[in-house]
Amino acid sequence: MWRRRPNAAAGRGSCGPGISHGPTGWAAFRASLEHDFLHAGGSLVIGGMTAATLNVAVPRDLLKGLAGLPGVDVLALAVLAVLLAVCSEADAFVAAGLTSFSTTAKLAFMVVGPMVDAKLIALQAGTFGGAFAWRFSATTFVVAVTAATLTGWWLL
Repeated sequence: MWRRRPNAAAGRGSCGPGISHGPTGWAAFRASLEHDFLHAGGSLVIGGMTAATLNVAVPRDLLKGLAGLPGVDVLALAVLAVLLAVCSEADAFVAAGLTSFSTTAKLAFMVVGPMVDAKLIALQAGTFGGAFAWRFSATTFVVAVTAATLTGWWLL
């Protein structure tokens, strides 16, 4: 389609001649792979450190007490997901480290974390106002916990 135009520069984009569009081919693939690996690797390291810190800093009796109460374990991990505000790539590491909790509670942690966390609430409050952020976050939290609980009850 672009080659049918009489202007040859139109096919190269709006930058014009002499301006590089970045690497192509294998160089672009390698650059993208390196960027994604370093970005995800950093998130995974943070997730691993968070899981280790939770297992060491929080008393075992407290974790087992929360994990032993049906329904409370789901809410506890959902609230923890909001407070921790870790990247969704690191949620699985943190959830895997919480071995005393049920699979449904871990699912709630991994579902609620990317949907409602402290960073998002602050961003929404700054952009749309505190009243909207409160209503939106509370509604999203309830929907996410309900969906995770129903899915965990049905499938897990």
